[in-house]
Amino acid sequence: MKNPKTIIIIVVVGFIFIIGIIFFIYRKLQKKAMLKKINNLDVLCNEILSIPLQNEIDKAYTYAKGEQLEEKINHYQKTYENLKSVSFKEIEDMITELDFIVNNNRRLEFAEKYTLVELELAKNRYLINHMIEEIKELTSYEDKYRGIIIKLKNKYRILEREFQSNKDLYGVFVDTISMQFENIEKRFSDFEAVINENLYNEVVLVVHSLEGMIDHIGVVILELPDILVLVNDLIPSRLKELESVRNNMASEGFSLNFMKLDYNIKEIERIENDIVDRSKVLNIDNSLIELKTILEFLDSLFKDIEKEKIYRKDFDTTSTSFNERLASVKKTLHDMNNQLEDIKVLYGLKEEDLKDLENVGSEYNELVKNYRSLIRKVKKQDNSYGLFNKTLNELGMVLKKIEDNLDLTLKSLGSMQDDEERARDQLEEVQELLKSCKREIQSVKIPVVANNYFIELSEANEAILEIIKELEKKPIIIKTLNTRVDTARDLVFKLYNTTKSIVNNAYFAENLIVYANRYRNTNDVNKILNKAEIMFYKGNYDGSLKLVVDMLEKYEPGIKQKVNEIIG
Repeated sequence: MKNPKTIIIIVVVGFIFIIGIIFFIYRKLQKKAMLKKINNLDVLCNEILSIPLQNEIDKAYTYAKGEQLEEKINHYQKTYENLKSVSFKEIEDMITELDFIVNNNRRLEFAEKYTLVELELAKNRYLINHMIEEIKELTSYEDKYRGIIIKLKNKYRILEREFQSNKDLYGVFVDTISMQFENIEKRFSDFEAVINENLYNEVVLVVHSLEGMIDHIGVVILELPDILVLVNDLIPSRLKELESVRNNMASEGFSLNFMKLDYNIKEIERIENDIVDRSKVLNIDNSLIELKTILEFLDSLFKDIEKEKIYRKDFDTTSTSFNERLASVKKTLHDMNNQLEDIKVLYGLKEEDLKDLENVGSEYNELVKNYRSLIRKVKKQDNSYGLFNKTLNELGMVLKKIEDNLDLTLKSLGSMQDDEERARDQLEEVQELLKSCKREIQSVKIPVVANNYFIELSEANEAILEIIKELEKKPIIIKTLNTRVDTARDLVFKLYNTTKSIVNNAYFAENLIVYANRYRNTNDVNKILNKAEIMFYKGNYDGSLKLVVDMLEKYEPGIKQKVNEIIG
C-alpha cells in the first residue's frame, strides 16, 4: 500500500493542477471577451464615420444663397474636418491602447478606458447627427418660414377684420391699434426683403417678431373692449353706487370706517389710471384680470354692507335681551344684599357660607365693566357689528354662568327659609295630630290605658316643645331644626298608630267576648272567656282579642282572617 502522505501530496498537486487549468481557461475567455469589445468599438467608429455628413455639406453648398448661409456651412465643414483629424484620431489611438492593455492583462484599466472611448464615440455621433439636422433646416429654411408666414397672415387678417367690424368698441384706441396693424404690415414686408436677400439670421428674427406682434394684437382685440367697459362703465357705476350706499348707511347711524372705503376707492382709481395709461401703448398685460378682481372686490363690499345691516339688527336684539337679563341679575343681587344681614343673623351664616354670593357679585361687576367697554367700541364703530356680535355672545355666555351660579346661591339660601316655613307647617300638623290622638282616646270608654301609651304621649309632647324652642332661637340652626321636626313627626305618628291600635283592639275584644258567650257550654270556653275578660279589664286589649279570636276560630273557621282584615 502507498504511504498516506504520498496520497495527500498527489491529491493536493492534482487539485492545484485543476485550479490552474480553470484559471487559464477563465483568463483566456476574459481576454477573448475584451478583444470582442475592442472589435465592436472599431465597428462603431466606422459606422459613425460613414454617416453622410460630408454629402449633406456638399449639397448645402449648391443650395446656399447669401453670405450668412455660406458662413454657417463653412463652419460645419471645419467642425467635421476637425472631428476626423483630431477627435477620431484620438479615439483610434485609445482603441490601439486598449489592445496593449488587453495583452498586458490590465482588466481594471481596460474597463475605465473602454468607457471613455464609448463616451467620445457617443458625443461625436450626436454632434454629426445634429449638424445634419441643422444643414437640412438651412437648405429648406425658406419653405419652412414661408409656411409660418402664411399662417401668421391668415391670423392677422382675421384679427384685422374683427377690428374693422367693431371699431366702435375700441374708443380712443382705434388709431393706436390701426398703427399697430400698420407696423405688422411693415414686418411682413421686412420678411420678404430679408428672405429675398438670403439673410438667414434676419429671417428668424423677423418671423419671431411677427409672432410676438400678432399674438399681442390678438390679446388687445379680444380683451380691450372688456377692459374699456369695465374702466368706463361698470367700475365707475359700482363706485358711484358704493358712495350712495355709504351715505345712506351714514344717515342710518352706520359707520363703515372699519371697511377703509376711502383707501380702497383711491387704490381702485389708481389701478384704473395705471391700466388706462398702459392701454395707450397697448400694454394690457393682466389688465383684464386686475379689473375683474376689482369688480369682484366691489361686489364683496356690497355683500359685507348688507351683512352689516343684519349684524346690527342681531346686535340690537341681543343687546336688548342682554340688558334685561343684566338688570334682573342686578336687582336680585341688590335685594339679596339688602336682606343679607337679616339672613346671616336669622340662620347664623358665616363669611365662608356667603363666599359663593361674593364671587357672583365680583363676576357681575367684571361683566358690567366689559359690557360697557363693548358699548364704547360700538359707539366708535371702528369694527364690524359681526365682531361686536361675537363679543356680545361671549359676554352672554358669561352672563348665563353668573345667572346659573346666582340661581344655585338663591336656592341654597331659599332652602333655609323653605325649611323654616316647612318646620312651622309641620309643627301645626303634628300638634293637631297629637290633639286628635288625645280626643280619640278620651272618646272611647275603656277600663285602662296602658303605661306605654302615656310614655309615647310624653315623648311626643317633648319633641314638639323642642321644635318650638328651635324656632324661637336666633339664629335658627336649620340642620338642628330639621332633626327636631323629623323626630317629633316620627314620635307623633308612632303615638297615632298606638292610639289607633288601642281603640280598635279594645272595641273588637269587648264585642267578641260578648259574641263568644254563646259557646260557654264547656269548661274550656268558660276558662278562656274569663281569662280574656280579666286581660281586657287590665288593659291588655291585644292579648284579650287574640285569646277570643283563637277560641272562636275553632267553632267558626275563617273568623280570624275576617277580624285581621277589618283591623288591618
